[in-house]
Amino acid sequence: MWLVGSEAQAQTINKLGEEFCQRYGIRVRCEAISWGEAHSKYLTSVAGEVAPDIGTMGLTWGTEFGSLGAMVDLRKAFPDDITRIQKDTFPGIWAATQREGHVYGIPFDMSLQLMYYRTDVLKKAPRTWDELIEMLDQLSKKGKGMIFDWGSLSWIGLAPYLWQAGGDFYTPDTSHATLDSKEAVEGLRFFSELYTRHGVPRSKIPVEQGMRTGDFPLAISGNWKIEELTFAAPEITGKWGIALLPAGPSGRQTAFIGGRIMGIFEQSKNKEAAWKFITFLFDPATQVRLYQAAQTTQDTYLPPNIATWDMLPIEKHIKETIRLQAMDAKGPPAVLGWDTSTRFIDQAIQRTVLEGADPAEECEKANAELERRIGKRFILD
Repeated sequence: MWLVGSEAQAQTINKLGEEFCQRYGIRVRCEAISWGEAHSKYLTSVAGEVAPDIGTMGLTWGTEFGSLGAMVDLRKAFPDDITRIQKDTFPGIWAATQREGHVYGIPFDMSLQLMYYRTDVLKKAPRTWDELIEMLDQLSKKGKGMIFDWGSLSWIGLAPYLWQAGGDFYTPDTSHATLDSKEAVEGLRFFSELYTRHGVPRSKIPVEQGMRTGDFPLAISGNWKIEELTFAAPEITGKWGIALLPAGPSGRQTAFIGGRIMGIFEQSKNKEAAWKFITFLFDPATQVRLYQAAQTTQDTYLPPNIATWDMLPIEKHIKETIRLQAMDAKGPPAVLGWDTSTRFIDQAIQRTVLEGADPAEECEKANAELERRIGKRFILD
């Protein structure tokens, strides 16, 4: 197994593998590879026919490598298990793992956008777009504001507002791009005005810095900031909390969800054994141990199995907030061509915010690029 992540997390999996071996007689060896080298290393291993049995990878990579014939279609190979696992997985991250009914990997973990706020500065977190704007206007009078620590001026930052407005990047069957819809334009307009009218900094400021000083008592970031705030800003312990993202015109509070998947390479000569270990890692008891180990090694790990959350040793309010937000979250679209399209969305955001471009025109231009790339792994510009 190759793990895109830290050496410490790979060692945790090796220790779990020893127990797995005692139980099933199947030896496991997990090797860590860095995010920076992982994509090219996987492609090279497939071309050289030296791919591992199991690989963890970014959510969209399964779609890409699967389209090349490099990954086992798990729904076809293990249909009963996949039906069960789908029911046990948070729906937003599950949707990002499959394409046209094919499943090339199941979630290994997940990462989730959350709202952070200083409880000693704000009575409560904003629950709607209107409340958010009202709160930002009040904070600005005191020289304070909100920051985007994850997704600043990028498609990840825009995505929640796109979905909360009722829009999306593609049609449900992914046959056409829909970034030119009135809902998508509304989402981009609102997101850009957070910067241009309501004081969100255009430069990235870490949550722990903004929250510690109190200059930015409101922030959007990832779940890993819970641990970083705890250790990096002990002086504000008990003075901050997390909340769901504010609801948009659609009534939804949808956040962005990311993470890693784990799948089996088609070249593997140990497919049945590999699948047995993957299902072992998806088991709630194993996921609790992965979570606990991550706390000691300062790795990021949120279990994707819904049943695991009843067993996690997390403060009740934090656990329930994360669970609720994960139930209303979406990942990157499982569309071949998505990874070559995101830069055009980023450019549309940045032109709207930094140059005052019209959101409708920028959405239309970006939509044309998304449309041109549907179904293509690569495209020359």
